[in-house]
Amino acid sequence: MIEGIYNPIARQHFLHRTGPGLPLIGEVEGPLLAADVIAVEVVMTRAEIREHARELLRGPRVPGREPVTRDDFEHRLQTLARAVAAVPEAEWQMQIRLKRQFEACAERIALSPSKQAWLLAEAKWARRSNAPPTMADLWVDPVANPSCFARPRPQDFDPDPAKRRRRVPPPPAVRADPHSIQNMLAALTGRGLKARITRLGDPAHARGHIQVDMPVKGRARFVLIGEASDGITEWRAVWDGNDSKAGLKRRRQSEATDAYHLMVTAMREGRPQVQTDLFAAFPESPKDRKTGKGEL
Repeated sequence: MIEGIYNPIARQHFLHRTGPGLPLIGEVEGPLLAADVIAVEVVMTRAEIREHARELLRGPRVPGREPVTRDDFEHRLQTLARAVAAVPEAEWQMQIRLKRQFEACAERIALSPSKQAWLLAEAKWARRSNAPPTMADLWVDPVANPSCFARPRPQDFDPDPAKRRRRVPPPPAVRADPHSIQNMLAALTGRGLKARITRLGDPAHARGHIQVDMPVKGRARFVLIGEASDGITEWRAVWDGNDSKAGLKRRRQSEATDAYHLMVTAMREGRPQVQTDLFAAFPESPKDRKTGKGEL
Protein backbone atom coordinates (compact mmCIF):
# COMPACT_ATOMS: atom_id res chain seq x y z
CA MET A 1 0.00 0.00 0.00
CA ILE A 2 1.25 3.49 -0.90
CA GLU A 3 -0.03 6.54 0.97
CA GLY A 4 0.50 10.10 -0.19
CA ILE A 5 -1.03 13.27 -1.61
CA TYR A 6 -2.76 12.64 -4.93
CA ASN A 7 -1.75 15.02 -7.74
CA PRO A 8 -3.16 14.74 -11.28
CA ILE A 9 -0.67 16.22 -13.79
CA ALA A 10 -1.26 16.21 -17.57
CA ARG A 11 -3.95 13.54 -17.21
CA GLN A 12 -1.52 11.29 -15.35
CA HIS A 13 -1.72 10.25 -11.72
CA PHE A 14 1.00 10.76 -9.09
CA LEU A 15 1.33 10.37 -5.31
CA HIS A 16 3.57 12.69 -3.32
CA ARG A 17 4.88 10.75 -0.33
CA THR A 18 6.35 12.33 2.82
CA GLY A 19 7.35 10.95 6.17
CA PRO A 20 10.14 9.09 8.02
CA GLY A 21 12.78 7.49 5.84
CA LEU A 22 12.06 9.76 2.88
CA PRO A 23 13.94 12.83 1.63
CA LEU A 24 13.07 16.21 3.13
CA ILE A 25 11.14 17.26 0.03
CA GLY A 26 9.41 13.89 -0.17
CA GLU A 27 9.22 11.40 -3.01
CA VAL A 28 6.91 11.10 -6.00
CA GLU A 29 5.38 7.80 -7.08
CA GLY A 30 4.08 7.61 -10.62
CA PRO A 31 2.72 7.92 -13.11
CA LEU A 32 0.34 5.30 -11.79
CA LEU A 33 -1.41 3.10 -14.32
CA ALA A 34 -4.95 1.85 -13.87
CA ALA A 35 -3.80 -1.75 -14.16
CA ASP A 36 -1.45 -1.24 -11.19
CA VAL A 37 -4.17 0.07 -8.87
CA ILE A 38 -6.19 -2.52 -6.98
CA ALA A 39 -8.15 -0.20 -4.66
CA VAL A 40 -8.23 3.49 -3.69
CA GLU A 41 -9.05 4.76 -0.20
CA VAL A 42 -9.53 8.47 0.49
CA VAL A 43 -7.89 9.19 3.83
CA MET A 44 -8.48 12.98 3.79
CA THR A 45 -10.21 15.20 1.25
CA ARG A 46 -8.75 18.42 -0.15
CA ALA A 47 -11.08 20.51 2.02
CA GLU A 48 -10.00 18.54 5.10
CA ILE A 49 -6.33 19.03 4.21
CA ARG A 50 -6.86 22.79 3.88
CA GLU A 51 -8.70 22.90 7.20
CA HIS A 52 -5.90 20.93 8.84
CA ALA A 53 -3.31 23.32 7.41
CA ARG A 54 -5.40 26.27 8.65
CA GLU A 55 -5.45 24.80 12.17
CA LEU A 56 -1.67 24.32 12.09
CA LEU A 57 -1.19 27.95 11.07
CA ARG A 58 -3.88 29.60 13.20
CA GLY A 59 -4.50 27.12 16.00
CA PRO A 60 -7.96 26.28 17.36
CA ARG A 61 -10.58 28.83 16.35
CA VAL A 62 -11.44 31.36 19.05
CA PRO A 63 -15.12 30.77 19.95
CA GLY A 64 -17.64 33.16 18.48
CA ARG A 65 -19.97 33.40 15.53
CA GLU A 66 -18.83 34.39 12.07
CA PRO A 67 -19.08 38.19 11.63
CA VAL A 68 -21.64 39.55 9.17
CA THR A 69 -22.49 43.14 10.13
CA ARG A 70 -20.34 46.14 11.06
CA ASP A 71 -20.85 45.52 14.78
CA ASP A 72 -20.03 41.82 14.31
CA PHE A 73 -16.65 42.58 12.73
CA GLU A 74 -15.77 45.14 15.38
CA HIS A 75 -16.71 42.74 18.20
CA ARG A 76 -14.89 39.81 16.58
CA LEU A 77 -11.67 41.77 16.05
CA GLN A 78 -11.76 43.13 19.60
CA THR A 79 -12.28 39.57 20.90
CA LEU A 80 -9.32 38.25 18.89
CA ALA A 81 -7.15 41.19 19.97
CA ARG A 82 -7.95 40.47 23.62
CA ALA A 83 -7.10 36.80 23.04
CA VAL A 84 -3.70 37.79 21.63
CA ALA A 85 -3.05 40.11 24.58
CA ALA A 86 -3.99 37.40 27.10
CA VAL A 87 -1.34 34.92 25.91
CA PRO A 88 1.95 35.14 27.88
CA GLU A 89 5.06 36.15 25.93
CA ALA A 90 6.59 32.73 26.67
CA GLU A 91 3.86 31.08 24.59
CA TRP A 92 4.82 32.99 21.46
CA GLN A 93 3.72 30.23 19.08
CA MET A 94 0.13 30.41 20.32
CA GLN A 95 0.34 34.20 20.18
CA ILE A 96 1.37 34.02 16.51
CA ARG A 97 -1.49 31.63 15.69
CA LEU A 98 -4.06 33.89 17.34
CA LYS A 99 -2.63 36.92 15.58
CA ARG A 100 -3.06 35.10 12.26
CA GLN A 101 -6.75 34.63 13.10
CA PHE A 102 -6.96 38.35 13.86
CA GLU A 103 -5.25 39.29 10.59
CA ALA A 104 -7.43 36.92 8.55
CA CYS A 105 -10.58 38.54 9.97
CA ALA A 106 -9.18 42.04 9.39
CA GLU A 107 -8.37 41.20 5.76
CA ARG A 108 -12.03 40.45 5.09
CA ILE A 109 -12.87 44.14 5.60
CA ALA A 110 -9.50 45.45 4.32
CA LEU A 111 -8.63 46.98 7.70
CA SER A 112 -5.27 48.72 7.32
CA PRO A 113 -2.21 47.54 9.30
CA SER A 114 -2.10 50.86 11.16
CA LYS A 115 -5.63 50.35 12.49
CA GLN A 116 -4.94 46.70 13.27
CA ALA A 117 -1.99 47.90 15.37
CA TRP A 118 -4.33 50.23 17.28
CA LEU A 119 -6.74 47.39 18.15
CA LEU A 120 -3.90 45.13 19.34
CA ALA A 121 -2.34 47.91 21.43
CA GLU A 122 -5.74 48.87 22.85
CA ALA A 123 -6.33 45.26 23.96
CA LYS A 124 -3.03 45.24 25.84
CA TRP A 125 -3.88 48.58 27.46
CA ALA A 126 -7.25 47.23 28.63
CA ARG A 127 -5.48 44.55 30.69
CA ARG A 128 -3.96 47.18 32.99
CA SER A 129 -6.40 50.10 32.84
CA ASN A 130 -10.15 50.67 32.53
CA ALA A 131 -9.67 54.24 31.27
CA PRO A 132 -10.15 54.91 27.54
CA PRO A 133 -6.64 55.11 26.04
CA THR A 134 -5.22 58.14 24.29
CA MET A 135 -2.71 58.15 21.46
CA ALA A 136 0.10 58.82 23.94
CA ASP A 137 -0.97 55.78 26.01
CA LEU A 138 -0.73 53.39 23.07
CA TRP A 139 2.03 55.04 21.02
CA VAL A 140 5.38 56.59 21.87
CA ASP A 141 4.08 60.10 21.17
CA PRO A 142 0.78 62.00 21.05
CA VAL A 143 1.10 62.04 17.24
CA ALA A 144 1.85 59.23 14.77
CA ASN A 145 2.15 58.64 11.07
CA PRO A 146 -1.37 57.57 9.97
CA SER A 147 0.14 54.77 7.88
CA CYS A 148 1.76 53.32 11.03
CA PHE A 149 -0.81 53.89 13.79
CA ALA A 150 -4.36 55.23 13.73
CA ARG A 151 -7.65 54.71 15.55
CA PRO A 152 -10.22 52.83 13.42
CA ARG A 153 -13.40 54.72 12.53
CA PRO A 154 -16.75 52.94 13.10
CA GLN A 155 -17.26 52.69 9.34
CA ASP A 156 -13.91 50.89 8.92
CA PHE A 157 -15.60 47.73 10.21
CA ASP A 158 -18.39 47.85 7.64
CA PRO A 159 -18.37 44.92 5.18
CA ASP A 160 -19.53 47.28 2.42
CA PRO A 161 -16.42 48.76 0.68
CA ALA A 162 -18.35 51.86 -0.44
CA LYS A 163 -19.23 52.72 3.17
CA ARG A 164 -15.67 52.09 4.33
CA ARG A 165 -14.29 54.50 1.73
CA ARG A 166 -16.76 57.24 2.61
CA ARG A 167 -14.93 60.26 4.03
CA VAL A 168 -16.09 61.87 7.27
CA PRO A 169 -15.73 65.69 7.22
CA PRO A 170 -14.21 67.41 10.27
CA PRO A 171 -16.50 69.35 12.63
CA PRO A 172 -17.73 72.79 11.43
CA ALA A 173 -15.55 74.60 13.99
CA VAL A 174 -12.46 72.91 12.55
CA ARG A 175 -13.44 73.76 8.99
CA ALA A 176 -14.00 77.37 10.03
CA ASP A 177 -10.54 77.67 11.60
CA PRO A 178 -8.20 79.08 8.91
CA HIS A 179 -5.25 77.61 10.84
CA SER A 180 -6.60 74.04 11.21
CA ILE A 181 -4.35 71.26 9.94
CA GLN A 182 -6.10 70.73 6.60
CA ASN A 183 -6.55 74.48 6.05
CA MET A 184 -2.89 75.11 6.89
CA LEU A 185 -1.84 72.42 4.40
CA ALA A 186 -4.03 74.10 1.77
CA ALA A 187 -2.52 77.48 2.65
CA LEU A 188 1.01 76.13 2.14
CA THR A 189 0.36 74.24 -1.07
CA GLY A 190 -1.72 77.15 -2.39
CA ARG A 191 1.42 79.30 -2.15
CA GLY A 192 3.38 76.79 -4.23
CA LEU A 193 5.22 75.16 -1.31
CA LYS A 194 6.00 71.45 -1.17
CA ALA A 195 4.23 70.34 2.00
CA ARG A 196 2.63 67.18 3.35
CA ILE A 197 1.14 65.93 6.61
CA THR A 198 3.51 63.51 8.32
CA ARG A 199 1.86 62.94 11.72
CA LEU A 200 -1.59 63.30 13.22
CA GLY A 201 -3.02 63.07 16.71
CA ASP A 202 -6.25 61.52 17.95
CA PRO A 203 -8.60 63.01 16.91
CA ALA A 204 -6.79 63.95 13.73
CA HIS A 205 -7.73 67.64 13.90
CA ALA A 206 -6.42 68.07 17.47
CA ARG A 207 -2.72 68.14 16.60
CA GLY A 208 -0.46 67.33 13.70
CA HIS A 209 2.85 67.86 11.93
CA ILE A 210 3.31 69.27 8.43
CA GLN A 211 6.64 68.89 6.66
CA VAL A 212 7.65 71.77 4.37
CA ASP A 213 10.60 71.25 2.01
CA MET A 214 12.86 74.17 1.17
CA PRO A 215 14.41 74.70 -2.30
CA VAL A 216 17.94 74.08 -0.99
CA LYS A 217 20.17 71.17 -1.99
CA GLY A 218 20.37 68.48 0.67
CA ARG A 219 18.10 67.86 3.63
CA ALA A 220 16.49 71.25 4.10
CA ARG A 221 13.01 71.25 5.57
CA PHE A 222 10.93 72.56 8.44
CA VAL A 223 8.27 70.75 10.42
CA LEU A 224 5.28 72.82 11.42
CA ILE A 225 3.80 71.58 14.70
CA GLY A 226 0.18 72.51 15.28
CA GLU A 227 -1.99 72.05 18.37
CA ALA A 228 -5.62 73.08 18.71
CA SER A 229 -6.83 74.92 21.80
CA ASP A 230 -10.25 76.52 22.29
CA GLY A 231 -11.06 76.19 18.60
CA ILE A 232 -7.82 77.83 17.43
CA THR A 233 -4.80 75.93 16.09
CA GLU A 234 -1.42 77.44 16.93
CA TRP A 235 1.69 76.64 14.90
CA ARG A 236 5.43 76.72 15.43
CA ALA A 237 8.20 75.86 12.98
CA VAL A 238 11.05 73.50 13.89
CA TRP A 239 14.13 72.94 11.73
CA ASP A 240 14.23 69.30 10.68
CA GLY A 241 17.91 69.17 9.76
CA ASN A 242 20.90 68.33 11.92
CA ASP A 243 22.98 70.83 13.85
CA SER A 244 26.21 70.10 12.02
CA LYS A 245 28.10 72.83 10.22
CA ALA A 246 26.59 71.78 6.89
CA GLY A 247 23.12 71.47 8.42
CA LEU A 248 23.23 74.95 9.93
CA LYS A 249 24.45 76.33 6.60
CA ARG A 250 21.43 74.79 4.86
CA ARG A 251 19.19 76.34 7.50
CA ARG A 252 20.60 79.82 6.87
CA GLN A 253 20.19 79.31 3.14
CA SER A 254 16.61 78.12 3.66
CA GLU A 255 15.68 81.13 5.78
CA ALA A 256 16.90 83.40 3.00
CA THR A 257 14.59 81.88 0.36
CA ASP A 258 11.21 83.15 -0.77
CA ALA A 259 9.76 79.76 0.19
CA TYR A 260 10.62 80.38 3.85
CA HIS A 261 8.91 83.77 3.86
CA LEU A 262 5.85 82.26 2.15
CA MET A 263 5.78 79.58 4.86
CA VAL A 264 5.94 82.19 7.63
CA THR A 265 3.18 84.18 5.95
CA ALA A 266 1.00 81.08 5.70
CA MET A 267 1.55 80.35 9.39
CA ARG A 268 0.50 83.89 10.28
CA GLU A 269 -2.48 84.29 7.95
CA GLY A 270 -3.72 80.73 7.51
CA ARG A 271 -5.99 79.80 4.63
CA PRO A 272 -7.51 82.90 3.02
CA GLN A 273 -10.83 81.21 2.23
CA VAL A 274 -12.39 78.51 4.40
CA GLN A 275 -15.41 76.37 3.60
CA THR A 276 -17.53 76.08 6.73
CA ASP A 277 -20.51 74.71 4.79
CA LEU A 278 -19.70 71.62 2.73
CA PHE A 279 -22.63 72.35 0.40
CA ALA A 280 -21.61 75.93 -0.32
CA ALA A 281 -19.13 76.91 -3.01
CA PHE A 282 -16.07 79.02 -2.37
CA PRO A 283 -16.30 82.67 -3.45
CA GLU A 284 -15.43 83.05 -7.09
CA SER A 285 -11.93 84.13 -8.02
CA PRO A 286 -11.28 86.28 -11.14
CA LYS A 287 -10.18 83.13 -12.95
CA ASP A 288 -13.41 81.34 -11.96
CA ARG A 289 -15.49 84.18 -13.35
CA LYS A 290 -13.85 83.71 -16.74
CA THR A 291 -14.26 79.94 -16.81
CA GLY A 292 -17.67 79.85 -15.14
CA LYS A 293 -16.49 77.75 -12.19
CA GLY A 294 -17.47 78.17 -8.56
CA GLU A 295 -21.22 78.00 -9.06
CA LEU A 296 -23.56 75.46 -7.56
